[in-house]
Amino acid sequence: MKIANKLNLLGGITDAYSDRNFRIYSVGSIASWISFFVQIVTVSWLTWELTASTKWLAVMALLDILPNVVLMPVAGALADRFDRHKILLLTCTLLLFQAALLAAFAWTDSLTIWTLAALVLAHGIFISFMVPAMYGTIPRFVARATVPSAIAVASAYTQLAVFVGPALGGWIIVGYGTTAAFIVNAVGYLVLIFAFLCLKTPADYVHPEPSSRSFFGDMQEGIKYISTRKTIGSLLIVLFFADVALMGFYQMLPAFSDTVLGEGVVGLSVILAFIGFGATCAALWLARSRGAAARVNLVLWAFFVALIALGALAQASNLYMAAAIAIILGFAAETRHTGTMTIIQLAVTENQRGRVMGTVFMIERLAAGVGAYVIGAAAVNAGVQLPTTIGVILGLCVWLAIYLNRKRIFREHYRG
Repeated sequence: MKIANKLNLLGGITDAYSDRNFRIYSVGSIASWISFFVQIVTVSWLTWELTASTKWLAVMALLDILPNVVLMPVAGALADRFDRHKILLLTCTLLLFQAALLAAFAWTDSLTIWTLAALVLAHGIFISFMVPAMYGTIPRFVARATVPSAIAVASAYTQLAVFVGPALGGWIIVGYGTTAAFIVNAVGYLVLIFAFLCLKTPADYVHPEPSSRSFFGDMQEGIKYISTRKTIGSLLIVLFFADVALMGFYQMLPAFSDTVLGEGVVGLSVILAFIGFGATCAALWLARSRGAAARVNLVLWAFFVALIALGALAQASNLYMAAAIAIILGFAAETRHTGTMTIIQLAVTENQRGRVMGTVFMIERLAAGVGAYVIGAAAVNAGVQLPTTIGVILGLCVWLAIYLNRKRIFREHYRG
């Protein structure tokens, strides 16, 4: 009885882990996400170390993001036409190869900014085709009643990685060098591939009917589907304007840590780690509370708090202050993100999932690219703080317009 009561306290987390496929998925997801952020912080710091330029930080972000924006409509249509599981295995293998090349170039001390840029571009291309298929993994392999909890727990893995990955990456870079950091990323993809090979499709899963339209017809239908769903379209607007400011600042963190706080790679790792800690707490809270993430009102208020916290973080004068604010930023940003993803995942039909979720990721990446470019370019003369503050103010204007019209915009999903 005591054990049952303790499990009941975990709520949706217990529901998610009761599923065999989700437990296996969890092993691969945790390993790959942690190693992924080890690579992200390593690439970011190498770029700053090689160039000491906020423009190059912005360019490197765009090279990773631009393929997502250009290729995502194609990748989403492919994910709805073909076996998503096979697409995942292929793209993970290519990403493993890309990580191995980074390690090889770093080991031979031949990794220039141009080589790094080319491999970052390749990473962006492979990720473009992986993500729409990846979003279909949980709905395919996990019972529908457990999907909201599984999505929230899976989000906790991402944010655990944001917490652990940068800290681990900074420790590896300082103690063992960039080669070891890139090797860790390659090992993460190996674990993920093995986990995907162990997943079993449930007996009651119904594959979507094959499309009878042309490939371009599928792309057009996906655009039409999104444009006629007001809730999905409005949440994409929230997603875009939130990520322009948030992700733009994230891309500039190496410069902020070095020039404003004077802490270098240690400060970068600490801030990202504390953002990840706050986000992990939010994701676990949402997972435990089962349906809490699927509330529009929660998403909108989390959007507001995240913007306020970002503005405060940009003005921080020391690492202790920045770390404390980063926890609040991480909690609010993850609440907004997980809530948005849960509402959209539950609203979309299975035969449209690849195109809709591909569009979601495209919007996220486009916003990150716009934010990184604008803040990075402005930071050359104005520093990181001023353009970030302007981005926060513009984001708050968007929030106010949406919040005042929330009942009309989200008529079917709004809960006060």
